[in-house]
Amino acid sequence: MRPQVTDPAEIHKLLDRLILPKVQMPARYLGGEKNAVRKDPADVDVSFALLFPDTYEVGMSHLGSQILYSILNRLDWAAAERAYAIWPDMQEQMRSHGIPLYALESFRPVRQFDVVGFSLQYEMLYTNVLAMLDLAGIPVESARRDADDPIVIAGGPGAAVPEPMADFVDLFFIGDGEDVIVEFTELMRKAKAEGRPRRAVILEAARSIRGVYAPAHYAVDYHPDGTIKDFRPTEPGLPRKITAARLPSLEGAPFPADPIVPFVRTVHDRITLEIMRGCTRGCRFCQAGMLRRPLRPRPIEELVELSRQTYANTGHNEIALASLSSSDYPGFHELLARVNAFAQPRHINISLSSLRVDDQLRLVPRALSQVRKSGLTLAPEASSERLRRVINKDVTTEELMEGVRAAFSEGWRLVKLYFMIGLPTETPDDVTGIVTLSEQVSKARREFGGGPGKVNVTIAPFVPKAHTPFQWEPMASPEAIHEARGLILRNARLRSVRYKFHYAERTLLEGVLARGDRRLGKVIKRVWKAGGQFDAWAEHFSFDRWQRSLEEEGLCAEFYANRPRPADEVLPWDHIDFGLRKEFLLEEREKAFRGETTPDCRTAGCLHCGACTLTGQADPTAGKSSLTNGRTRSE
Repeated sequence: MRPQVTDPAEIHKLLDRLILPKVQMPARYLGGEKNAVRKDPADVDVSFALLFPDTYEVGMSHLGSQILYSILNRLDWAAAERAYAIWPDMQEQMRSHGIPLYALESFRPVRQFDVVGFSLQYEMLYTNVLAMLDLAGIPVESARRDADDPIVIAGGPGAAVPEPMADFVDLFFIGDGEDVIVEFTELMRKAKAEGRPRRAVILEAARSIRGVYAPAHYAVDYHPDGTIKDFRPTEPGLPRKITAARLPSLEGAPFPADPIVPFVRTVHDRITLEIMRGCTRGCRFCQAGMLRRPLRPRPIEELVELSRQTYANTGHNEIALASLSSSDYPGFHELLARVNAFAQPRHINISLSSLRVDDQLRLVPRALSQVRKSGLTLAPEASSERLRRVINKDVTTEELMEGVRAAFSEGWRLVKLYFMIGLPTETPDDVTGIVTLSEQVSKARREFGGGPGKVNVTIAPFVPKAHTPFQWEPMASPEAIHEARGLILRNARLRSVRYKFHYAERTLLEGVLARGDRRLGKVIKRVWKAGGQFDAWAEHFSFDRWQRSLEEEGLCAEFYANRPRPADEVLPWDHIDFGLRKEFLLEEREKAFRGETTPDCRTAGCLHCGACTLTGQADPTAGKSSLTNGRTRSE
């Protein structure tokens, strides 16, 4: 790379004159969007560069990044700017002209910021983190950074299993980030004023802030068979287990009513309202449902007001009511009615995701009957009621069909269905049952006139995720996944039903990284050095490159993904504590193989999973919310 250009004005000039006319979608790299915050670096004490390791269109759709951006910029003495993964054509141009990774608000090089923060949303973009650090001129490995380098932090789902990225991240933020990011920023401000060294700041953050983990100050010992023997801190005052941070309530929690409005169409080009955090359904495969416990709804009055404010500040014509299980929101139909009353006169579409598939769903399409129809997304996950009981998705096929009929009767034409293959105890009948159920859904529209309904089916291989009851289970091999895919396609009949399959080999590697230990850091670096980037994108993914890198490090995918793990094995994420009792997870695993379901703790009482201890609650009923006149009160 040529000597780097560090002057923001010169970077801007080179982009305009020589670079942007030559690359795809130049608006990705321009900045200047509506609601973007621009502060003079001389006027702030602490500066953050928030980096998202995927393209602008994907990163701009991520609500968590918008929340942190808003929180930091509301501090008069702090500033947050943004950068996204650079597409290969733009990288080539930037390197040839000596331009480092820069922030979109000021065009300042990212290396000039005090803190660089990554959001780790999915495993197959880990190589992009390395590529962005390298393009910024920041040493990729934390051990090689010196006093002049920014502190590199990371959060998001990937932080729940941080070890594969431990070589590259100075501090992981585990759990909810709204409060701890402010606490860390205050620590940074004080440390800068006192002239404290970088290493001291990292150690103090790990010692004093809940959910903050400094991997360089922990050691891992291994058995001869490659399993972990011990995990221990190497500095005094560091905890053996890192306890996740957790907001006790969403009532009044920070939320951006003025999100940045992009110049280009993004993956989710809409207003996204997080109506609730957490889930009490207890699906045994669902890592997010386990990690985000307990259930914390945002009050209706806040959501309605946020709808009004965000629409006024953005002009988006769609509002997404988002959560892990939206129809579990207390007062769900009141929320729909009130948002609908605001949206309908303005021709704003309302979209719903992650709807529970049971009798409550029958009322949802009717509640939105006057709004422009968008597709309903349902996740049966498994085709048979037996297999749904195994995964604790206690929903009957008839309940699913009642909801589908209600949607078709109100004018819906598209239903999106999500299934997994490779689940524990799965049989060939469960696989072919995906076709049977999907075609049954399509045919249901004929009851209301016209032809079959359009059904889009997405099928993903099951990854046994950390911190779930299935974390000890093996993942199905790529050969078994390919066999299941062929079985589905051979049995498919209706043209109105379309099937989309996740790539089996890429999902295998997701499983490796989602269940991996610290030794995988060297593999990730090898893949990146060999040209690996944007592995979540089919045109850039190379299974051979990953296989070769694993072999060169003396590792294999099967060790991480395809073997059962005994209950007494020390798992690579055992030092990360989300409050979930190991006994609870093992009990749920045993119930799965007996085909027994576990009821929702909101109706059945506390199941003693342990998660409520993170918010200071003794059990779910202690924080149960009811809605009175649209407001939340604790009972």
